[in-house]
Amino acid sequence: MILFLITAVLVIGLIYGFFGFRIINTLPLGTGWKTGLWTMLVSCFAVLVLAVMTRYRLPDHWITPSLFWVAYICLGFMTLIFPGILLKDACMGAYYLIHNLFSKNGKQNRDNRESKAGGMDPSRRIFLTNAGNAALTGAAMVLTGYGVNRATREPDVIRVDVPIKGLPDPFRGFTILQISDLHISMTLKEKYVRKVVNRASREQADMIVFTGDMADGHEKDMGKDASPLSDLDAPFGKYFVTGNHDYYSGALSWLNKIERLGFIPLINEHRIVEKENAQIVLAGITDYRAGRIMPGHASDPGKALKGAPLSMPRIMLAHQPKSIFKTDSLGLDLMICGHTHGGQYIPWNCLVRLDQPYVHGLHRHNATQVYVSRGTGYWGPPLRIGAPPEITVLRLVNGSPA
Repeated sequence: MILFLITAVLVIGLIYGFFGFRIINTLPLGTGWKTGLWTMLVSCFAVLVLAVMTRYRLPDHWITPSLFWVAYICLGFMTLIFPGILLKDACMGAYYLIHNLFSKNGKQNRDNRESKAGGMDPSRRIFLTNAGNAALTGAAMVLTGYGVNRATREPDVIRVDVPIKGLPDPFRGFTILQISDLHISMTLKEKYVRKVVNRASREQADMIVFTGDMADGHEKDMGKDASPLSDLDAPFGKYFVTGNHDYYSGALSWLNKIERLGFIPLINEHRIVEKENAQIVLAGITDYRAGRIMPGHASDPGKALKGAPLSMPRIMLAHQPKSIFKTDSLGLDLMICGHTHGGQYIPWNCLVRLDQPYVHGLHRHNATQVYVSRGTGYWGPPLRIGAPPEITVLRLVNGSPA
């Protein structure tokens, strides 16, 4: 963990430094102004380091959440503008290269780089650079403000009909409410959890499932912020499966807390859900990589369904969508997942596709349907852009999957 934190701090420090060299240093300002801006930049980075330190030293102090809000909003801004700067530099570099190669006066331009700067008047080049930097900075600031607002508002309620072949009559119209990736943290506290609970309770679902990543912190520090979840109620029960962050935060203590909140953890096991003499199978597996941290919790879909009747519809809860690759022979009708956050915000919503087969929504994987939630909270910077948080209501209907 210490090595991870040191590596993360170094990488983030490089991102902050890159911003300073590519944006601050190019501004048409005097030395005093640039020194002031560099001081502000270093201060924003220092707040992040200080926030991490106070989290471990003073987790209950009032200043710790405030430090995290400042640090994570600044970090969110940086992670938005960083790829923008890289893209802008790549485009301008390509333009200058093409302009230099194909200009009628290319040879003369190459011989006079100091005065012509690749065939373009130096003042014009400086203007374009500063204009591009100003546009990027302004856009990143606007997106940061929008993203914070969207992340902290009430989650959307997404309603999806899931056709299941041979669904027993009593289960037609049965609703499963999914919460996922809440990520209780120094910036996501009891107030937001209460907002989620109030909205979810209005749906009056038949069953509630939580598909992992309860918190980013130890239960002794953040357990009280999860307390509103005890008010959730459903006639056919509340179930929980672990996510990767639950293991980073002390899975066993959180599982004890989760049971006290009224959830039934499914650790590679299943339950038979009965309604009016009809039955379905609800199984749950641990996180895809849980075995790396807790060998006894290695994800095992076969064990989860051992002894489950083949004649009943089978639904499995899993944190990561890639768990679907381990279930092809198990006759699942539906897998309910989270983990991806739908990418959470641009441009990272494009990169998540490199790791997971499905990012959001209902999909067909061979004979199994997979639903992936965008998550109910957020991780890291409190931003949501293009992937709003959601509470999902899955309604089971009879029929063949499309």
